[in-house]
Amino acid sequence: MEIIIAATKSCNHRPILVHELKDAGLYYEVKFFEEHPEIFEKFNLKTSPLLICDGKLVSEGMPTQVKILDLCEEVKNK
Repeated sequence: MEIIIAATKSCNHRPILVHELKDAGLYYEVKFFEEHPEIFEKFNLKTSPLLICDGKLVSEGMPTQVKILDLCEEVKNK
């Protein structure tokens, strides 16, 4: 499963999301808006961070703990 955190470099929630995904044992990649504006354009969104899994938007803004736990379950089942 490909997990991408798309965020601006100044996003205050990005470090928190990074920490939560690390704690959950999930591999992810961070892509910054400043370097990859096409990600935000693709989903027509202005919010940061975005959580994208396998090319699908999972969360706009900071995801809930439940959403992160659901991702853990999906990874385990693959």
